[in-house]
Amino acid sequence: MTETVVLVASVVVLRLLGVLLLVLSSYGLGSTDMLLPLIAMVADPNLLVWIALTAAVQFGLRLMRRPGRFALIVLAAPVAVLLATVVRSLPGLIGTGLGAVLGNGIAWIDAGILTAVVALGIAFTAAFLSRGRRTPARIAGGLLALGGLLTLVLVWQLFETYFVIWGGPVTATPAQEDRYLVTAALTAVAFVAAIVFAAVSRRRSLIITSCIVGGLGLIIAFAAQVPTGRFFPEQAPPVEAPRGPTCMGEGDPNCIGG
Repeated sequence: MTETVVLVASVVVLRLLGVLLLVLSSYGLGSTDMLLPLIAMVADPNLLVWIALTAAVQFGLRLMRRPGRFALIVLAAPVAVLLATVVRSLPGLIGTGLGAVLGNGIAWIDAGILTAVVALGIAFTAAFLSRGRRTPARIAGGLLALGGLLTLVLVWQLFETYFVIWGGPVTATPAQEDRYLVTAALTAVAFVAAIVFAAVSRRRSLIITSCIVGGLGLIIAFAAQVPTGRFFPEQAPPVEAPRGPTCMGEGDPNCIGG
């Protein structure tokens, strides 16, 4: 029971915190535009269906070892999005068929985001419920989840900066460049601190997980740089030296000897 409550609560909190970070990075603190996304996230059908599937796995397969149940819970995230999308699309399924649902790009994006958040919630839950040196392990799990969430925010910021449907090349504004630096710095601090606390906890599995997730997160943070080429700016092409007169053949005054 405790494991289920911690797992569900961590995923819900991470989802809300992720939306809060996205809204803050887009609109700023105190904007009324942040209220609607937060309210909508509380009643998100994808999340509600995932909670139901998670409860079914946790209580219906309680004799299964924890890694197996956690794997099924991660798999339940895309399944939940698929089920919620099918239910929402029932009026149009007769004419379009299930293929239209499977080809829904927004649904696949939602499934990917929810799956990533669930994986982060499981990492926190496993660290929170660890035995032995529990406090450092809990802190490491929380920092690991926070770092992963900030990595998703970095990807969103890159998408928000450069995605355009119509128009020419986009140039990042100074505010967007500063936003990247702040988010990337917080991401790096969270992952490095997670590895340190994981080492203090002396839990081998947590240390390995922190190193793998932290390394991937730092790579993504480096790749999602704003502006593009921040760390390795493209060099300007060398200026060609002015050429002298060209000899075109015998009798050309530009040729040596005339």
